[in-house]
Amino acid sequence: MVSWWLMVIYQFSYIPALFVAIAVSIVLNIVIYETCVKKLGNLLDNVGWIITLFGASIILDNIARMLFGTEPQAFPYLFGGKMVTFFGANIMLHELMMITIAVVIGVAYQTIIKKTRFGRAVRAVAFRPATSELMGIKSEKIILSCFAMAGAVAAIGGVLIAPITFASYTMTYSIGLKGFAAAVLGGFGNTKGAFIGGFLLGLIEAFISIFVPAGIKDSISFVIMIIVIIFLPGGIMSAKIFNRNWSAAEKV
Repeated sequence: MVSWWLMVIYQFSYIPALFVAIAVSIVLNIVIYETCVKKLGNLLDNVGWIITLFGASIILDNIARMLFGTEPQAFPYLFGGKMVTFFGANIMLHELMMITIAVVIGVAYQTIIKKTRFGRAVRAVAFRPATSELMGIKSEKIILSCFAMAGAVAAIGGVLIAPITFASYTMTYSIGLKGFAAAVLGGFGNTKGAFIGGFLLGLIEAFISIFVPAGIKDSISFVIMIIVIIFLPGGIMSAKIFNRNWSAAEKV
C-alpha cells in the first residue's frame, strides 16, 4: 500500500517506490521484533511470540484500512503490462519478472545460508541459541537481521503481486495463507520443500480450478494441506523417495 500511495498519489516510478516500500517494511519488522518478540525471551521456550505477531498483523491491517481505505486499488504493472509469447502462450513480462526474482531470491537465500559465515550463524542460532551465545555469536542481532530481511522480501513480494491481486489492506490474507499451505506441503524448515510445495500447489490449484467453481478455488490449497498433514506430517520432503533423491544429490 505504501508503494501504491507513492506511485499513484506522488507519481513515483516503480523502482523508487519499491525501495521505499522495502525500507518501510524493514523498519516495521524491526519495531515488531523489538515490541512483540524480543520481550518474550527465548523463542524456543514459548510460542507466545506467534500470538503477538498475529496481534501485530491485525493492528497493522486496521491502520492500513484507516489510511488507505477499504476498496482494492489498481496497481500499475511493471513494463506497462507488456506481453511476450512463451512456448505459444502469451505471458506478461511482469509475471516473468516475478518468477525470475523469486528464483534469484531463493538461490541467494540458499547461498547465504549454506556458504557464508552469517548463514552458519543463523543456523546455529536456530538450532541452539544459548550454545551459539557461548560461541560468541550475537543471537539477538542475528534474529533482528532475519526479521529485517524477511521484511525486505515481503515488500518485494507485495509490490510484485499487487498488480495481479490489486492493492488492498487484505491482500496478504489469501497469499499469506497459501504461503503457509506451501510451507506445510513442503515441510517446515525445509526451503527446498517450500519452493517445491509452492510450485506444486500452484500447478494443482490451476488444474483443479478448471473443473470447480471459481468461488471455491481458494479452498483447494487448504484441502491439499489437510491431506498432507494427515498422511505426511513432515511434508512431501519427508517421503522416502525425496529423502533418497536429495541425499544422493548432496553426495554428488
